[in-house]
Amino acid sequence: MAPSLPTIVLAHGAWHTPPNYQTYIDALKAQGFPVHFPRLPSCSGASPPNASFPEDIVCVRNVVKPLAEAGERMLMLMHSYGGAVGTDAVEGLAFTDRKAAIHLLYLCAYILRPGSTVFGIVQEAGMAHLWPQFVDSAADGSTFPKDPVLLFFGGVDKAVVDTALPYLVRSPMSAFTAETTGSAWWRVPVTYVFTQQDYSVPRMYQDIMVEKVRQERVLLRTEEYETIHSFFITRQEEMVQAVVKAAQDGRNPSDG
Repeated sequence: MAPSLPTIVLAHGAWHTPPNYQTYIDALKAQGFPVHFPRLPSCSGASPPNASFPEDIVCVRNVVKPLAEAGERMLMLMHSYGGAVGTDAVEGLAFTDRKAAIHLLYLCAYILRPGSTVFGIVQEAGMAHLWPQFVDSAADGSTFPKDPVLLFFGGVDKAVVDTALPYLVRSPMSAFTAETTGSAWWRVPVTYVFTQQDYSVPRMYQDIMVEKVRQERVLLRTEEYETIHSFFITRQEEMVQAVVKAAQDGRNPSDG
């Protein structure tokens, strides 16, 4: 008998909120997946920020841990900054540790080795000097893209952009400089989806991160798309199928 579909836990990107992903979530649910999608506390829009990376980890952990304790098979679906959050949140909840996470799916997301930071990748790529050109960093520690359409929605239909923009919020700079601790990708099968036209997490960043993980002798399955950062909008059906493929990946541990 074929295994039941895993439960999806989606960790979203910085500056975003759940409504930005709603049509994608609806499409995943229509495919039959149960979906949990907590709003990260750092994306409250508060200025000055009242939460950061540690609170985001706790938020997602508070979703995945009860699911693990209930015996759920989970697929972690992570976009952008959510990759760092989701990886740390699922630490110790790999299927090999207990009946829990069976696959990690990174959508142009930060897949980091322990002790790394999001902004560290920006620096390693030699792009830190361009940060002020693209991101407004306020004195209170909050940040917001200077041109969110360019960073997230380039080429997307104007009506879709107009719907999405009001749900973007300020995020704390401290979330991008906080060090990660997790390495669940050591024990859980990984799929990484590259985006070629990404201004938010440029392909250069993605290559740096994936190469570092590969240096740890981790076997990643990869997919590539000639598209932008918010490709859960522009390539929605393909991103649903990416989840289906990850759920059916032969590397996944069985629940038998």
